[in-house]
Formats: sequence, structure tokens, C-alpha cells
Amino acid sequence: MLKWKRITTATLTSGAETLAEILAGLAGKNRRIVKIVTAPLADMYLRVYRDADQIVDVQTIAMTTAAPLLVMDLALQEGQTVKVGFYNDGAVTTAKQIAIGYEESE
Repeated sequence: MLKWKRITTATLTSGAETLAEILAGLAGKNRRIVKIVTAPLADMYLRVYRDADQIVDVQTIAMTTAAPLLVMDLALQEGQTVKVGFYNDGAVTTAKQIAIGYEESE
């Protein structure tokens, strides 16, 4: 079953990266992130990290009305964490929302 989780970032700062933890791997649960979505904005780069490994670095303007979801296949093992956020390259400096779709099985 597909589940969704949404966060709102802290206020974004121009020229800086802002991240927040969104999901963690748990014992006895197989979790896999399959989709991610945010509002498109020029000069804003969506970033996703699993532990210290950067998985996504894409300009959010690529997420259009016709294709608003970024398809992913990111498995989480017990103890691994996923952080999401933005690198702001001069875009607006407000908080933004990010949602992930994930599957979970035992």
C-alpha cells in the first residue's frame, strides 16, 4: 500500500541548503520511497540524502503540472534515515512543502 508523508521545511536561506529528516528504516519493516513531489520554482534545487549519500539534486522547475512527481526507488534498511530539502540558489526565502510516497511491508 502506498503511504504519503509531508513536511514543511524551515525558512529557506538564499545560497544555503536546508534539510529535514522525513523517514527512517525500522526493524521488521521494509520501506521504499517511490515518489517525491514539491512545487516547482526556478533557482530551487530539491535534494534527497540517504544517510550521507546524496540521491537527488534536481531543479524543482523540472516538476511541471504535467509531471509533478519524481519517481524514485529508494530502499531503506534498519537504521538508515532519509533527509529532504532544498538548495536555494536565489529563489524566494519562505518555507516549502515536500511530500513523499512510500511503500511499507513486513
